[in-house]
Amino acid sequence: MKGSDAILELLKEYSVSHVFGLVGETSFPLYESWTKYSEVNHVLARDERNVAIMADGYSRAGNRPGICEVPGVGASYALPGIIEANSSGVPLIILSSDISLSSEKRNFLTEYDKSAMFKSVTKEYISVNNGSDIPRLIRRAFRAATSGRMGPVFVRFPINVYDDVVKDQEIYSQDAFSTYPSLRTSPEDKLIEESIRAIKGSAFPVIIAGQGVLLSHAENELQEFARYVNIPVGTTISGKGAVSEEWELSIGVVGSRGGTDFSNGIVSSADLIIFIGTNVDSASTSEWKNPPLFKGGRKIIQIDISELELGNNYQTDIFLMGDAKLTLSELLNKAKDSGLRKATPSDFSNKRQEALTFVDRLLDRKFKSVNPVKLIKTLEKVVPESSIIAADPGVGAIYSSAYFRIRAPRRKFIFNYSVGGLGFSLPAAIGAFFATNKVTFSLTTDGSFGFFEGELETLSRYKPDVKVILVNNGSFGWIRATMLSHFDKVIPGANFGSTDYSKIAAAHYIPYEVAQKDSEIEEKMKIAVKTPGPFILEIVTEPEDMIVPPVPEWKEAAKKHGREYLG
Repeated sequence: MKGSDAILELLKEYSVSHVFGLVGETSFPLYESWTKYSEVNHVLARDERNVAIMADGYSRAGNRPGICEVPGVGASYALPGIIEANSSGVPLIILSSDISLSSEKRNFLTEYDKSAMFKSVTKEYISVNNGSDIPRLIRRAFRAATSGRMGPVFVRFPINVYDDVVKDQEIYSQDAFSTYPSLRTSPEDKLIEESIRAIKGSAFPVIIAGQGVLLSHAENELQEFARYVNIPVGTTISGKGAVSEEWELSIGVVGSRGGTDFSNGIVSSADLIIFIGTNVDSASTSEWKNPPLFKGGRKIIQIDISELELGNNYQTDIFLMGDAKLTLSELLNKAKDSGLRKATPSDFSNKRQEALTFVDRLLDRKFKSVNPVKLIKTLEKVVPESSIIAADPGVGAIYSSAYFRIRAPRRKFIFNYSVGGLGFSLPAAIGAFFATNKVTFSLTTDGSFGFFEGELETLSRYKPDVKVILVNNGSFGWIRATMLSHFDKVIPGANFGSTDYSKIAAAHYIPYEVAQKDSEIEEKMKIAVKTPGPFILEIVTEPEDMIVPPVPEWKEAAKKHGREYLG
């Protein structure tokens, strides 16, 4: 068969249901073959950047690698989405058409070198220079994307290989790599036993769980282990959902992006920290200040699939290299064998209840426009349990990470806090919808809206059940708050002109409502949820330098300038 047919046949063999893409002249042969493969649905987007993010959202929402295809001319536009997936360890496969091999080094229109650009931001870069290699290299792409420390794989197809002949017997999949994580590994027994002894000898251990727990689908194993041994659990912002936040041992999100005085205080008081599936980055540790970088008498155990992350930022006592789900199962078995149980400090429950009561008090704060805490608690009340929320950096992400309580351990939120680029939430929500076929939410800001506005046409065309919650504060509010913290004033460069979002929604035939005060939020959010298909709900609030969200480094500036600090 032809090479272009072979690509689609292999995607079918790997049970790929959706590919997010954007047509280009070098991809015409692939699109012609696509007419024969209705099982592999093509989702046409409007921008290569968003194509990669849609595949990311699809991957995080399910258990299969996200697949996207981009023409060579626009491949570089996909870089922001690929970089985020690579930093987050999200399995993607990027299929990119390109000019023919015979046209290279001739200044052919659209020609530029892909190899150096994509090798640095992917787990692997593959160039298929002969059609007969298509099956072998696509199988390699699935293996690389879904095993070990997962990530994106870029596969380049010069246009000439689409017409090459591929032998039928070469068309087979390796089913183990069609879902993730495909192959699981665990540490050796002596390290598991050493970890159990360390936990037994500690006075107050605390677990910090990252997104690796969600990518491993290890939520139940984590909560079962922590419940049996009686250890409090905090999560990074990207790991939110690793345990139920209504559970009595949950301390919520920690660090500088959603961490509170309560959660960060618990971490700082621990004499044993167990990091699970987190790269221990600046956001989850308040730039390595909490837990303190060096603290006498404290020990650290780190569980991670990547040898590069083990002990990378903290002096670590026990390295457990392996899959989170498998490693937690082994730890639970050893804990049961040894009868390991810890006593919760006597004041822990009281501190946790005080923190919950504090959030209730924040709901009573009155502002000129919407109280952001009221928005998040209403979202918590109204959003269906099965829904996934993709959140852009800014008001929605920070308040939801701190104050939205996830009921059952599972991925509820998709955050892009490995890199943190704006405009992530809508394409990620679209991808998540196609993975789950459930109502999904884009929790975004007016700052991010400008990055993905073109995908409103995609919403209008496919009509997925995606609700856009647009927080409008007329500025890059996060930048304003950072300016206030760093310079004691807001300097020029962060404010927008006025925009009539109702007209933008109308131009795309998308239903729209606006809430400008607290009393309007619940009713209009219920309308959004009940209305079939896409919906835009605008929420008017003040910038983050006026109503300061729970970012610990901003607390002092808020107090100094007499601003409300909701943390």
